[in-house]
Amino acid sequence: MELQRINNLWKFLSIKNNLKLDCSKQTDVEYHITKGNLVLKHSFNPQLLQQSRLVIKDKNFQEKFCQNTYSASKKRFGFKEKPASLSSQKIFFPKELLVKYQMFDLEICKDYQGHYQVIIGPFFPKNVNEILNQVNPIARTFWVKNFFAEGIRN
Repeated sequence: MELQRINNLWKFLSIKNNLKLDCSKQTDVEYHITKGNLVLKHSFNPQLLQQSRLVIKDKNFQEKFCQNTYSASKKRFGFKEKPASLSSQKIFFPKELLVKYQMFDLEICKDYQGHYQVIIGPFFPKNVNEILNQVNPIARTFWVKNFFAEGIRN
């Protein structure tokens, strides 16, 4: 039931925004949407939704050449915490994201060419507004444009 609902949410958003949705189902279910030079990927295990994650990144982002990394994790019972970034580390992105995404594990990477990758998790949306409320502020902050159109909220 949960898998069908999430599938319908991503299909709805891709159709309303005229974007191509790629879905792959192996051990994890993955949804890929590409818009211009941005890539959005939602991957999760249908049995363990607490291990789901949402990745928004530049198409040209190179993980091997990551220059700056910031990570903060939410404390959850039964799950190991990811190592947090040092408090003395310089934050290379707007601090509003830290406040907004306290309910998620947040990982932000920047490569040598200035391309970003943002990972939040656990991410299991219940409705379209939850997706729009998480994806569009990140896209506006790093890439100065919305990933999805705001007109489909109604």
